[in-house]
Amino acid sequence: MLPEISIIIPAYNAEAYLEECISSVKAQTLATFEAIIVNDASTDSTPELARRLTEGDGRFRVIDLPQNRGLSGARNAGTAEARGEYVTFLDSDDALYPQALEAMLGLLKERGADVCCAAFCRSGEFTPRSYGRFRCREFDYEGAMKATLYRHLRLNSAWAKLYRKERIVSAGGFREGIWYEDLDSFYRIMEGAGKILYIEEPLYFYRDHAGSFVNRWSDGRLDVLDVTDRMAGFFAERYPELHGAALDRRFSAHFNILMLLLKNGVRNPEAEARCIAVIKEGRSRALRDRDVKLKNKIGAVVSLLGRPALGILSRIFY
Repeated sequence: MLPEISIIIPAYNAEAYLEECISSVKAQTLATFEAIIVNDASTDSTPELARRLTEGDGRFRVIDLPQNRGLSGARNAGTAEARGEYVTFLDSDDALYPQALEAMLGLLKERGADVCCAAFCRSGEFTPRSYGRFRCREFDYEGAMKATLYRHLRLNSAWAKLYRKERIVSAGGFREGIWYEDLDSFYRIMEGAGKILYIEEPLYFYRDHAGSFVNRWSDGRLDVLDVTDRMAGFFAERYPELHGAALDRRFSAHFNILMLLLKNGVRNPEAEARCIAVIKEGRSRALRDRDVKLKNKIGAVVSLLGRPALGILSRIFY
């Protein structure tokens, strides 16, 4: 009998946290799943560790990629191998809380939805937790996009979600060779979903550690500029009623990158000029739009004072 859910676990040099990740999968209250660990050409003991930890458990498979394809490529490879009707993604340094699969699948079926999202806990140490009941909010596509683009909810990660596999396949999967692949794909994967659920209790553990992408500067972070430019174009063409929300997300991304450039002393005149142009173009709209978060409004006001004021802001708050 085919499993209902395929858990896809991309793993690149993941030996430090892989055991805890796999243990959290084995501890699921829903036992009818398959877990596909995608060894993304690791250079450490990840593949051997994955096989040792899952030996004798037929629910787990380890597949080896001959070349490193990055997070997007590993997810795409895992999706191609998935046999379940539903797919969820789990990063190898993260973990699932015990009721994650049971809660998301149960609510998907009960509400007749295509996507179920869950809150997550961001911390440095994983402590399993259980719940007696779940609070669930329901959105249509427009409502889910508006909440995410204005950053009132975080629904743009690939993880902490359960999707029908066909949604990922029809969207073309994840764009390879870029960072911010989740932000680049979420609105395409959810497009056409009649009902999107959000569980307010955390069912996913996101490990916050110094080596993670969001906690350090790299030139890869500049990819978010292209990602949000594409996003704004997508909504302008297909969902004009959401274009303002997409422009706010674009404004936020460009402002954040400018702050990081200034804070880290990175000399990149082209990227800095690009960010400033978007900030100047969008600040009056940010101040008028009642849905824009206060943080963006403050940034818009400070930007009127010039680069020195922005530099001070970057050192205080970023």
